Amino acid sequence: MKKSSLAVFAFALLAAAAPFAALLVPPAAPTPPTDSIQADDLSPAATPQPLPTMPPSNAQNGATVPNAALAAADITLYDADTGTNRVVSVRDFLIGAAACEMPPTWNDNTLLAQMVASHSYALALGAPMQVNSALCAGWTDTEVLKTRWGDDFTAYYSRFAALADGAAGALLCYGGAPAAACYHSISNGVTEASQNVWTSALPYLQGVASPWDKTADGYETTITYSCEQVDAILQGLGLEPETLADTAPAAWFGAAQLDEAGYVASMSVCGEAFSGTRLRRALALRSTCFTVQYADGTFTFTTRGYGHCVGLSQHGAQSMAEGGADWREILTYYFPGCEVVE
Repeated sequence: MKKSSLAVFAFALLAAAAPFAALLVPPAAPTPPTDSIQADDLSPAATPQPLPTMPPSNAQNGATVPNAALAAADITLYDADTGTNRVVSVRDFLIGAAACEMPPTWNDNTLLAQMVASHSYALALGAPMQVNSALCAGWTDTEVLKTRWGDDFTAYYSRFAALADGAAGALLCYGGAPAAACYHSISNGVTEASQNVWTSALPYLQGVASPWDKTADGYETTITYSCEQVDAILQGLGLEPETLADTAPAAWFGAAQLDEAGYVASMSVCGEAFSGTRLRRALALRSTCFTVQYADGTFTFTTRGYGHCVGLSQHGAQSMAEGGADWREILTYYFPGCEVVE
């Protein structure tokens, strides 16, 4: 996918500035409370990220809460659109979360897998999940969906509501507690391990093969930057102007160190090592599976996949569902060691 240099540069600046900048929308979100869980700002639909520690057990005030009670409890969200917490029913959460994340025409089992993953993730956080209802990021409400779906609202909403009614009592659990079942759009063909993106190695987020992603629309894309644009971005990363001026642009980016799934773990830039996640964020790349080429004053970045690539691949889930897998099989495939509790 080719973009104009000006648009791409603006995208890079926005992505570095605000949590939902990757959606290219103007309003700045209010600063969330420190105990809210923010979204991954470069994911296609602001997909949330897991906690840096193992999810908490399903205990409140020292007493174990049955999963049935957890599954029925209202969900507290921090809505960056209003700058306030919103408490929504499970049914409304499942509808709004899935509607943000997937096309309304996708397979029932794909949508059900997304609903249960979103619900389990929200419960695993231990703090309000940050969303932006106006931007349809993470979750949205009925009024936004009316605008988004237009004349199809009644049909689509009825379908999502029926699916939500069927999924409301289900959770994906690990060790008896809701799993941080994060999700993304497309992997590079293998999902990423959680510790390579965030800070902790969750046992059910260690990566699985997702070969279906390689045939997804948007699996491989390219964007280009001029030398001046890359120079400004690299200075924003802390590189000295003199260092960049003394190094030929063709030598700015060195060898990449790849992790076991083929994503960039680190890359040398003018002799200094930067993590793949930091470069992805600074350069507004669609994933950390990327390569760099320089020719005739232009840098070309080619990426494979879209999102942080941890957990459920949404396009992979759709392919599995089209092949006959039900939502339970999809979830236990992408989250090994977890079980669906209904």
